[in-house]
Amino acid sequence: MQPAIGPSPSPSAPAASHASSHAARIHQVQVEALRRSFPFALAGSLISACFSAFALHGVLPLNEVLWWIGATLAVGALRLAAMFAYDRRRADPAAAQRWLRRMLVGNLCSGILWGLPFAYWTFFVPLEYQLFFIVILFGLGTGAIYSNYMVLPVMYAFEVPAFAPMFIALAAQPSAIHLALVSGGLAYLVATLAFIHRMNRTHLDALRLGYENLALLEQVRQEKIAAERSDLEKSRFLAAASHDLRQPVHAVNLFLGLLTNEPLSRHGHYLVDNIASAMAAMGHLFDALLNLSRLDAGVIDPRWQGFPVNPLLDQLRAEYAPQAREKGMSLRVRACSASVFSDPVLLERILRNLISNAITHTAGGRVLVGCRRADGQLRIEVWDNGAGIPKPEQERIFWEFHQLGNPERDRSKGLGLGLAIVRRTARLLGHPLELRSEEGRGTVFSVAVPLSYAVDTGPVEASPDASRPTARHAGLPGQLALLVDDDAQNLAGLTMLFESWGCRVIAATSGNALFERVLPLAERPALIISDYRLREHETGIHVIERLREEYNDPDLPALLVSGDTDPARLAEAAARGIPLLHKPVQVQALRERVTAMLRASAASPHSGDAE
Repeated sequence: MQPAIGPSPSPSAPAASHASSHAARIHQVQVEALRRSFPFALAGSLISACFSAFALHGVLPLNEVLWWIGATLAVGALRLAAMFAYDRRRADPAAAQRWLRRMLVGNLCSGILWGLPFAYWTFFVPLEYQLFFIVILFGLGTGAIYSNYMVLPVMYAFEVPAFAPMFIALAAQPSAIHLALVSGGLAYLVATLAFIHRMNRTHLDALRLGYENLALLEQVRQEKIAAERSDLEKSRFLAAASHDLRQPVHAVNLFLGLLTNEPLSRHGHYLVDNIASAMAAMGHLFDALLNLSRLDAGVIDPRWQGFPVNPLLDQLRAEYAPQAREKGMSLRVRACSASVFSDPVLLERILRNLISNAITHTAGGRVLVGCRRADGQLRIEVWDNGAGIPKPEQERIFWEFHQLGNPERDRSKGLGLGLAIVRRTARLLGHPLELRSEEGRGTVFSVAVPLSYAVDTGPVEASPDASRPTARHAGLPGQLALLVDDDAQNLAGLTMLFESWGCRVIAATSGNALFERVLPLAERPALIISDYRLREHETGIHVIERLREEYNDPDLPALLVSGDTDPARLAEAAARGIPLLHKPVQVQALRERVTAMLRASAASPHSGDAE
């Protein structure tokens, strides 16, 4: 592609193609290439003219030499002025086109001034001067070729008038040496021009390809930004929807906890049990979403230690064997004497999800859990002989809510979040996760955990499970609890629950309302429980921090309860060192957390110092 020498084509020209979509930028590069090389080409031309005039002044009439050198210097001065004019107006898009036209006219005039006089003088000078003319012309011509090759019309504007008259003049002198000079000169010029054409095309194609690649990169960047924006909007929507769903479910849980303490008929207990079962299922979904949010927020800090893997495997076998038997299948867990270095709770979560997934998706078959040592690592593998996973699905099964063979979204087949949690947890721990599967034969998941030789022989900590029975704790009766929640139902349920535990309660729907009632009192509260998101941009963190400041007690027990699972909220609470429970909160889990906080506060050496 060569730039047009003349009016620019209309942007609406129908002949525009993908190859010329970057014509304006390529045109600018060509113009700048001419500008960079022009001073050197002009200097070479003027210096050569001066040396030629000096060499010819004793051979040719002086007035002819002076006329020629004067005209050459005048054209050179005009071309230099045109360059300075372009430099002053580079920001003007039309300046480049004017500069190209002036370059073409300037090269044409320069070529005529070199070609016609030298051709004319060949008839009046000896052979050695004719050879001098040829050497000068070929030197200038070669320089013009390499300085103007980016714009072929500008190059030919010099080459044609410079060489054509000389070749004609030499051919008109029918001696063998003149014919040899014409033949050799033409062969050299043709070969050089063919090479220059190829170089011009290569450079312009490279420029075009480069700009197309830049356009593709920009397109990819824009699509990436759009995808990230879409993902962010989806996350915000899910966080908002999750918050709005958690609020009423949390209230139901609180009232359900109160209802279990009421005298009920057998049918009433049956209804309450079914409601509790449905709420537990809802809680499992919210807990899975919370785990994903915590992993995405980076607020989970692994607790690394060396521990024997066999007690963990025994625990998982005892827990999942009954579930496997109910489905008419077998679960085998092979003993392993190795110890590993990991976070036992997070590793248990990975294996728990893998085993549960295998049992859920294997009908009447077998599930095998075993270990292999290799390269300083222990590969813990979960095998099943189920239907297998099709190759195209082996990446998608790690996506949130993606399930195989469950178009009806049967809750008994899982939620579609377990493997997403497995991948994120394994990535957090740096444990390589591998999947091998063959349709019709089964699947094996494996996680590679570093072997450990320095073992903490203490018991492996199990992950908390709100469904497991726990002992009732004392320490709540008579304590003053401050409760803040802008949802009236949640606040009423929480108030009634704490009062049923024997606590004295001051409840409010905002921080300011709470401060008005609490600050005049001399008594220091035992604990603060606040919703995170309150009205008028107020947060539970602000409420807790102000109360701690008012009582001059940075360790005043406090707990955030929130339906907001935005990773930023998790990170903010963790950074402030305030524990956070997510709605819906199981009543037993809430009581255990509150009791533990009160015991820790009572055991603190600073407890009660700041009254």
